[in-house]
Amino acid sequence: MNELWNKVKTNIILKFLIVGGCSTGIDFVIYILLSMKLPITLSKGISMIISSIFSYIANKSFTFENKDKTDVWYIIRFYLVFGANLGTNLGVNYLVFNCTGYKLLAYLAATICGMTVNYLGQKFLVFMRKV
Repeated sequence: MNELWNKVKTNIILKFLIVGGCSTGIDFVIYILLSMKLPITLSKGISMIISSIFSYIANKSFTFENKDKTDVWYIIRFYLVFGANLGTNLGVNYLVFNCTGYKLLAYLAATICGMTVNYLGQKFLVFMRKV
């Protein structure tokens, strides 16, 4: 068990997936609850904004182990990447839902596409290591 934990602590992609799984769980629960009363795109946008707060804190401290003091530039870069993720996520969610009518399929496709954009942006733009 200790060996597994050491592997998790040193594997950035595994840590990103753990944090992403938690963020996705938060996003999913809020999305499903809101989509019972609100339009699907609005529900998805709200759920992503709420889960993004958790994502920022967990990725900064756990995934990328960034010890720099959070300043306005981290927040700006994070939310620029978040904007790209949100646009990708909302667009894919809308397209898949309108083509299939399946809410869960739309959510999964949107999450996979958005997660890819999010990982690359956070790794190379937000929390990149300074040389």
